[in-house]
Order: sequence, then structure tokens, then C-alpha cells
Amino acid sequence: MPWRSAARGGDLEGRLTWSRAEVEGRPASYGVGGPAGLSVVFLHGWGLGSHTYKRAINRLMARGCRVYAPALPSFGGTADLPGEQMNISGYADWVASFMDSVGIDEPVLLIGHSFGGGVAVTVADRHPDRVSYLVLLNAVGGLSGRPPWAWVTAFGREMWPARHVVELVEAVRQDVMANVVRNPLGMMRAARLAQQADLREELTSLRNSGMPVLVLTSEHDAVIPRGAFDALCTAVGTAGQVVYGGHSWLLADPDSFDEVLGAFVDLQVAEHRTTRAPGRAAEVRKLLRGTQVPVHAARSMLRGASPLWLMSEPPEVLAADVALCFPKLAPEEVRAAARPVEGSKAVRLTIAAVDRRGLLADSTAVLAANGISIRRAAATSWRRRHLALQSFVIDNGAQLDEAEWQSLGEELRKMVEVGVPPTTVNPVGRVDVEVQGSGAGRSLIEVKGPDRVGLLSAVSRCFAELGADIESVHGRAAKGLAHATFVVIGDWDAETIAQRLLATAA
Repeated sequence: MPWRSAARGGDLEGRLTWSRAEVEGRPASYGVGGPAGLSVVFLHGWGLGSHTYKRAINRLMARGCRVYAPALPSFGGTADLPGEQMNISGYADWVASFMDSVGIDEPVLLIGHSFGGGVAVTVADRHPDRVSYLVLLNAVGGLSGRPPWAWVTAFGREMWPARHVVELVEAVRQDVMANVVRNPLGMMRAARLAQQADLREELTSLRNSGMPVLVLTSEHDAVIPRGAFDALCTAVGTAGQVVYGGHSWLLADPDSFDEVLGAFVDLQVAEHRTTRAPGRAAEVRKLLRGTQVPVHAARSMLRGASPLWLMSEPPEVLAADVALCFPKLAPEEVRAAARPVEGSKAVRLTIAAVDRRGLLADSTAVLAANGISIRRAAATSWRRRHLALQSFVIDNGAQLDEAEWQSLGEELRKMVEVGVPPTTVNPVGRVDVEVQGSGAGRSLIEVKGPDRVGLLSAVSRCFAELGADIESVHGRAAKGLAHATFVVIGDWDAETIAQRLLATAA
């Protein structure tokens, strides 16, 4: 049963699309993609462009990020900066203007690689209100002291020989060749800026301001010497991290990029949901005005709603789900509504029922027993109201006829009355568990593993058997991989849950 935090292909929100914008009165190219979640601005390295990084960017989108990847001035069809602005500060100001042009209205997670890292440092220093967190990957700015010819030659050595030469060449050729043909002079000007960049003063300023910064380099980087990396880390006040690979490690091996930054990005996405939730609750409450949902009930439910659930779907979808809960349900009543997903053959099934431990495990077991494939899952509960609300986007929902829907409804009603046995699951490979945060009687738990029909039921049953109540869950799946985020009542450790999951799924 597919369920994952964001699609790695297949959904429109999982694709990086290419657009044009006007920035400071000049044309600019950029890529954008991902769900309406944490805003990320990704700044590419010298000589490249957004196309080069699309495999790494896809990993960010798959973790729930809305990624904006501009082609910096002089690259990828974006116009040059005016002569007096052709410096690192000019590039930084251009990035801030780009954010205005595309409508980014919140501080972003700013990621910069190589030359883009130097630009990112300056953006954070000159426009600190636009950045929530800064990530520097093999960034310039520590001042290597190398002559320009040695700096450019190092990029050539990066290409050959290389462990992942085929993947690396394929990743960069589209952008590099286009930039060489389109704007060789602009490339050389930017190369000099990168080679001469000494941003230690700006980095020290970031340290003093308390800007959170994550710094990484790679052990075989032939472009940025280790001494320059050490100087950068010293200035910003962090030890930095060293990963395996060359200067372009994230291009050659985007899965390694995902592995290195995955837990960090997941935590940023979760925190973003929490901070944005009050605004989303207000939008849903406004949409419920004039419906059968009492004003005081809507206010009470949304005030106590899980941020994870509030950020799982657009406001109008959440409002329709809440409306299904009224009038108040009878003790053994279950309500279900199936609505088509616009622009696709999928159907969104929403279930409202009196809450109890194991309810999510049972309802998903019913779906699994009917061979129903689920693309997305979102659920929440209100303990004081003894109310549970679950929704599932079903890929093959349009293929079910009226009789099959009626039969499914009967099985769900029976499930509420007497419960159903767990679905047997035999997943391929290991189920990974990460506890991203715990405290105040709640734990945020990430579960990842090979996708199988009934897997969500087995995971949910694991929590029930451990005596843990699920407050909310949001997940999706694609290409055989499942990934879900649970908010579970109680403080839990990853080892206990992982061992139980392995026993449950065996």
C-alpha cells in the first residue's frame, strides 16, 4: 500500500518544472517543484545551473520541500548582472530579488553548493530575515589562495577520472555546454569571483548573529582545499562535516546527498509544519463558516488539531473532511465519503469514526484486504472528542463500481463494531525508524521501508500493541518505497519501535 511523505515522481508536485521570471528588470530562469511545504532555495555551483542538480533536488522534494532552484546571473539563460553589481554582494541581492519575484514570503532553508555556497553566505549576511537556516556544501569563501588557472583546472580534474564519471558527465553536460556557448565571458567573470571570495568577515557576522549553519565538504574535493574549508568553519564557528566523494559528490551520487541531509531536512520540514499550522487552522475555520459544523466546535477542533495533519492537505480538503464529522457520530457509527481527485483517476476516501486504539490499523487492513492501492495517507484524532478522521488517496478508486464501494462500506462498519485481524506483510529489506523528537508526552517518528500492501496496517498495529496511541500520521509512497511520519502519544525510542516493527512485519 503506497504511502509516502512526498512523491519521487508520478505526481505533478514531485516534478521540477522550468519557468522564466523577471528579476530586477532582467530575465531569469529557474526550476520549481515539490508540495506546498518548507520553502528551499538551492543555489548551484560555478559553470552549472539548476538542471544539473535535479536529481539531488528531487530528493528534497520527496521529503516535503517546495524547492526553488534559480539559474544564477550569467548561467542557464539568466541575464548578467550590471557591471557595478558584478560581485558576490550583487549576486546575493539578486537572490533576494528573485525570492520577491516568485512570491516567497517566508524565511527559507538556503542551500548553496560551491560558488552558490559563497552567494548563500552573503544572502544570509545581507538579508538575514530571508533565511531560516543556511546549508553550505563545498562552499567557496574560505579563500584558498590558489591562482585562477589552478582553480579552473581543478574542475576539469573533477570530471576525469571519477568513480561515477558517467553519472557526473550526464548530470553536468546539459548546463556546462549551454553556458560555454551562451555566455563564456560571464562564466569567466564569475570564476574570478569564486576564486577570490574571502567571506570570513561575513561568516563571523553570521556566527555573532546566531544564524544556524550546517557546513559540509568531501574528503576528495580537488577544488576547495581542506585549509579553505577549515578557515570557513573557524569563521562561522562550527566543526563542519566531511562526507565521501569529490567536489561534486551530490551530483554523482544524489542518494548519498539524501542520506547525509535526510534527517536534518525532515526535522526542518516538521518544524515548518508546526509554525505554519495556526494560519492553516484559521483558513480551514473560515471555510467551515455557513456549514453544518457549529462555530464553537470548529474553533475547538482546529485549535487542538495536530500540526502534522493541518499541513497534510490544502485547507479546502481538510474543511470537507471535518464537515464529515458532523452531526456528531453515534457510538458505533462510521461515515465514509469518496471524492474524485481532480485531474486524475484517483479517489480520496475519507473515514470518520469513534476513536479507539488500533482503529487506523483496522481500517487500513480492510483496504489492504480489498487490494486497494493507496498513494497518500493522512489521519488524526481528537482524544477528548473520541473522534478519528482518516483519509486515503486511492490510485485505482475510479475502477471500483457502486457495488464494490457499498461492500467496502459494509466492511468498514463491521470493522468499527468488532475489529479485523492484522494483514500479513512480508516487506523486502529492512524497516528503518528514526525518532526525530520526543518530549511533552509525544514522539515524532519516521518509518521508512519497502512498500507492501498492508504495511501501514502492520506499522499502526505495532504502535497499538506497544500501547501507543497515534495522534496523527502523514505519509506517501512511490517507486516501491514507503515513508510515513507519525505523532505518537508517549516518549519512545527508535530501537524499541524498530524491533517491534520487524517482529510485526515478519
